[in-house]
Amino acid sequence: MNKVGTQKIETQRMILRRFNIEDADDMYSNWASDPEVTKYLTWPVHASVEVTRSLLTDWVTRYKDGGYFNWVMEYKETGKVIGNISVVKLNESIEAADMGYCMSRACWGKGLMPEALTAVIKYLFEVVGLNRVAACHDVKNPKSGRVMDKAGMRQEGILRAAGKNNLGICDEVWHAIIREDRFVNSELNIELQDTEWSFETTDHDRMIARATCFDDEGFFYFVRAERDDDFGKATLIETSGGGVEEGEDLHTAIKRELKEELGVDVNVLCKIGVVSDYYNLIHRHNINNYFLCKIISFGNQNLTKDEIEDFHLSILKMSYEEAVQEYELRRETKLGRLIANRELPILMRAKEIIDSVSRNVERWILSSTVRRNCM
Repeated sequence: MNKVGTQKIETQRMILRRFNIEDADDMYSNWASDPEVTKYLTWPVHASVEVTRSLLTDWVTRYKDGGYFNWVMEYKETGKVIGNISVVKLNESIEAADMGYCMSRACWGKGLMPEALTAVIKYLFEVVGLNRVAACHDVKNPKSGRVMDKAGMRQEGILRAAGKNNLGICDEVWHAIIREDRFVNSELNIELQDTEWSFETTDHDRMIARATCFDDEGFFYFVRAERDDDFGKATLIETSGGGVEEGEDLHTAIKRELKEELGVDVNVLCKIGVVSDYYNLIHRHNINNYFLCKIISFGNQNLTKDEIEDFHLSILKMSYEEAVQEYELRRETKLGRLIANRELPILMRAKEIIDSVSRNVERWILSSTVRRNCM
């Protein structure tokens, strides 16, 4: 699981972001004080804005926890905050989350809640790496179930007298969606913010080509860097890759980078996706294009002077599990956290693609064997 925490998500009509204390007035007036909004919820209406402000003070401090996911919904049309969507229960051992949400009555019936839930589910699968996202509603509140259906969740069953809300004990209708319900081979498109250094300005974009590389035995290859610069002193793990040079296309760039840093020739199998992230310290926006590459031969590295003397680049050959552990270990530094946030979703998707192809090959072999035996 990638403990990236609550990052900003933008939808067509909303910005889903972290709460701040200044949201208290809108939260109180738009939904927290409305008994119709809280009717089927587990918490009572707020008696005053001070109750709301006290709650937000607690929530804001919890954003330091990378396993805390709680968004306020800001409506672009008005700039007002209109609701809340969050993970109310996280089970890391099975990579599962239960969701909760509520919204201003003035915004009901506009499709905003399904829009927010769909975006958060995508984030929890693709960025955080969860395997299951679930939610429930009172059997007397079918409109909430329709929100879940529109977000791609399936009804799994009804638990009788299993919950309690402001109306008393209730039957809970559970809906869920799991990773394999989504199309594995679709390209990722992830946008991340730099939550380690304060944002001032962005003065340049960098187009980057990177690759998750693996060999015939299923091992993955990375570069290790030993840095001591403006970002601080850090040992890092990162996929191989670098800036796209003038006149290069992405495929040419990634093959050149892999030859230089890893000394390998590869087959470029597919594009995994794009991760847009920021290094606020150096005012840079990174556009990372990730590819899945199969190594076909090994040769000599051709590192630059900076890569040898400043970054002390070396090659890491690791299993999937070892790589995940290494990324988690390197979260001890600010830059290590930014890199892990960016690369763990890519590594997880790469593993899914490889496993999916392997299963299809096994099915094809089994099917061919059955056909031969039946002839």
